[in-house]
Amino acid sequence: MRIGSRNLPSPAHAQAGQFLFLIIVVLIWLTPIVTFAVNNLSLTLGRIEFHNITAEDVSIVADISNGDSVALIVTAAKVSLSASLVVEQFEIRCEAGRLTTTMMSCGEGTYHALHQQFGNLSGRVTMNYQLDGSTGQITFPEITIGTGKITGSLAFAAGDWTVDFQASDLGLPSLHKFADAFALWPADYSNESGAVDVDIRIAGNPAGLQNVEGIIHTHTISFIGPNAAENLSGEVSFDMKAVEGWHIKLDGKLESGSLFIDSGINVGNIRPGLAFEITEQPLSFAIDMDLDRIRQQVEMHQLDIDHPGVMIAHIQGEADWKEKFTIHSAEVGLSVHHAGEFYTTYLQPFLLDTKFNSLETTGSFETTARMNTTGFTRLDLQFTDIVTRDKNGRFNITGLNGTFRVTDATAPVESSLVWDGAGLYRLTLGAGKLALESSEQTVSIVSWEDLPVLDGQLQINSLSIINPGEADMTITLDGALTSVSMADFTGAMGWPIMSGDLTAAIEGLSFNRGMLVVDGQINLGLFDGNVYVRNLRIDNLFGLVPTLYADIDIHMLDLELLTNRFTFGQIQGHLSGKVHKLELQAWEPVYFEAELATPDDDPTRHRISQKAVDNLGYIGGGAGGSLSSGFLRVFKNYSYGRMGLSCRLYNGSCQMGGVDATSEGFTIVSRGGLIPPWIEVKGTGHSIEWKTLVEGLKSITTNRPEIN
Repeated sequence: MRIGSRNLPSPAHAQAGQFLFLIIVVLIWLTPIVTFAVNNLSLTLGRIEFHNITAEDVSIVADISNGDSVALIVTAAKVSLSASLVVEQFEIRCEAGRLTTTMMSCGEGTYHALHQQFGNLSGRVTMNYQLDGSTGQITFPEITIGTGKITGSLAFAAGDWTVDFQASDLGLPSLHKFADAFALWPADYSNESGAVDVDIRIAGNPAGLQNVEGIIHTHTISFIGPNAAENLSGEVSFDMKAVEGWHIKLDGKLESGSLFIDSGINVGNIRPGLAFEITEQPLSFAIDMDLDRIRQQVEMHQLDIDHPGVMIAHIQGEADWKEKFTIHSAEVGLSVHHAGEFYTTYLQPFLLDTKFNSLETTGSFETTARMNTTGFTRLDLQFTDIVTRDKNGRFNITGLNGTFRVTDATAPVESSLVWDGAGLYRLTLGAGKLALESSEQTVSIVSWEDLPVLDGQLQINSLSIINPGEADMTITLDGALTSVSMADFTGAMGWPIMSGDLTAAIEGLSFNRGMLVVDGQINLGLFDGNVYVRNLRIDNLFGLVPTLYADIDIHMLDLELLTNRFTFGQIQGHLSGKVHKLELQAWEPVYFEAELATPDDDPTRHRISQKAVDNLGYIGGGAGGSLSSGFLRVFKNYSYGRMGLSCRLYNGSCQMGGVDATSEGFTIVSRGGLIPPWIEVKGTGHSIEWKTLVEGLKSITTNRPEIN
């Protein structure tokens, strides 16, 4: 005889375990009365819900004709462990189970289910379930997914649940699908390949996921996303606990292949990342940190990296990324064996938006540092045979050795630096040596050996660095450049060779937040005259588009010295004037107001060569055609009264002028002087494109032939 099945309603929040327990107890109590007739029990439930686990259209059939041994068939139309882990057509069969007044168990059974992504799932299963719903466990001895094998179990007790699984040779695409079921796989990843071995435990409670721990071995995996890998092999063990955010511990090593890690922060217009290519020795790392994504805070208890042949690092600190990435405290220990590899791997990605984005460097260095929100509280750098060259030719230094120290304490600490040579653009500088002293986050020069600059010297009267390495770092300098041969200087810079000497006095120079400012003026001694640079400011000095502003006054330059051995042609006399409101962007002029002319009180002889006359006429828009024929062509030098040119550069065009205006343009060279023949050069029009003017100047100062 069969006690027929009961179809139960499907309440939204039924205490299904306790209800099931009651039904089975009643049936078992009734068994002695109807023993002659009861062979099996059948129970149908509309829905079982236990915390986050639900089963729909549940049916339990129990054959109890063999005493304590029970043949069980448990089916469900749908079982949901989470929103993304859902199986259909779920069935468990157990030929030799047990059913008592308190529990139901199956020592060895089989299961079958259908998953939308994994397809048909089947295999062996063991099960224990307390009928009051307090505890339960299901173990799957082996699941085949593609070429991989997974064993796992699901257990729950008093509202807590755990999932354990081990996998071997599990394809990364399959692991992606499995992790998606627990919402553990990050978004925006594709092109996964390779395989992994996994041993993981996932634990949670009604509040959600609480702990993930385990170890993963990777075998030539590849993927594309915010982070990326190619043929990466290695291993990582991890333990992540939900404690006011996540407490994360990782230990691992990369054995071969390539890995790109997104830094998660923006630097200017660049979102940098770290790229590793492992070819010989493994790169190992260890991380212990607290991460709170809601508060956007991280506390790094330990970050150790051993990159063989490159560097060893140990870092601790606290930071947040609310409005920008801010370090509240940090301790760093760093030993760099190969400065070049360290630069390309760890520094260059964060410098792509600066002038330091393309360096070649060798040597080694060590550093220990402590910092807080106000800057470095202690910094110790030890350099050994550092050689650094900017690939764009802007600067270089060779043979740098010594120490550089910064402290916020009142008691000073000393350091010293020496180098074999240096360069700035095409200008070669000599060896140098300096002694430094630091206190209260300020570094000052104690002593300095004058630095050779060609045949002159750079003298530093005072130099200090406040908050070195910080965003608000300030450098101040006063000094002078002793006499340097203009022939040597222009030759080194690749300019047309000029005569005379160059000297300079530098007062009140300061650098802060990418801006260089000179409070006083820079005095340049050029061609027996003087050039005064005032209101000098350079914004974004080490950025991609630096902008320079200045006012320049010129007094009594000797034109003969200027034009001697200069292919423009020879001119005698003096030149004074100004270049005001000068603005350069990326070192190209975009605006200025320039006036250069013979001073009214110039006492010197005014003579000009035929070649210079022709070239001045060429600049002014009309060559000295009168020299091409007639008796004047037999003369090579002429007298003139005054000489002058003016240009207001705006919007790519130069508004031209001279010593006076004419009906057709302006006068560049006026008639005058004591000794004939006299000459006059006029310019036509009033405007010329700046690019055209520059190209013309280049052509006549190189190999443009003289006009006969």
